[in-house]
Amino acid sequence: MTEKKTVRVNDVDLAYVDEGEGDPVILLHGFPDSSYLWRHQIPALVEGGFRVIAPDLRGFGDSGKPQEVEAYGMQTIVNDIVAMTIKLGVKRPHVVGHDWGAAIAWMYAFLMPRRIDHLVALSVGHPGVFATPSLEQRAASWYMLFYQFPGVSEELLRRNGWRLFKEIMGRDGDYDRYLRDLARPGALTAGLNWYRANRSPAAELRPARPFPPVLAPTLGIWGSGDKALLEEGMTGSGKFVKGPWRYERIDGAGHWIPLDAPDQVNKLLLGFLGTERPAHEERRPRRRL
Repeated sequence: MTEKKTVRVNDVDLAYVDEGEGDPVILLHGFPDSSYLWRHQIPALVEGGFRVIAPDLRGFGDSGKPQEVEAYGMQTIVNDIVAMTIKLGVKRPHVVGHDWGAAIAWMYAFLMPRRIDHLVALSVGHPGVFATPSLEQRAASWYMLFYQFPGVSEELLRRNGWRLFKEIMGRDGDYDRYLRDLARPGALTAGLNWYRANRSPAAELRPARPFPPVLAPTLGIWGSGDKALLEEGMTGSGKFVKGPWRYERIDGAGHWIPLDAPDQVNKLLLGFLGTERPAHEERRPRRRL
């Protein structure tokens, strides 16, 4: 990949990769990744005629790492993406997200219907499904509760040569790279603050607000070997999509689908992006005077 560039948005410097020409595609990673997650997708999309923009989201990679929990609310991060697209002259991108990046992509899609073409969510379904998780999903997401304790979580994850972190992660994703990235000053707290800002137990006590429908053509992708997220999270997402909805299950892939099944993911992306007519926000007819 080419050298990263930097853009300043909302008082945070975001590093990003920007390659290719054509219709823009924004790639959003999750925890504890960076734009490096998409190293197999970027060249395939560029060759397919797209302009690919892959940021290191705030708290990760080479981007700024505020230490306050409130700096990582989903609305704040969506605002980062909106501001970044405006500064880069991108009006209506395709948006592809994995893990936390998928959660941000969903929220971007229903909050900014005029600023998205197609939506692709990998591993993580619509936040409306996770508003009332099943007991099985709660059990699979136990680590989210463990990450809620500032200072304590950091210390336990680092102890004995990051033993607990290694046990949680296994040999999935870029497991060896994660330790180097999280050893950067402030990186571990910044990453855990994503969970503290958005998945704390107290968040479930807040009154549920109805979600605007997703109008964009949407593709959900889930791997059968995902240990953290159940299939129900993705299959249940269709009811929140008013535009065309498609679901693809990749057997044998784990949580890190872009790494576990890169060829299948690339084929799905190239076959989906730009093939459906983009949805447009419904307009009320003007009243005649």
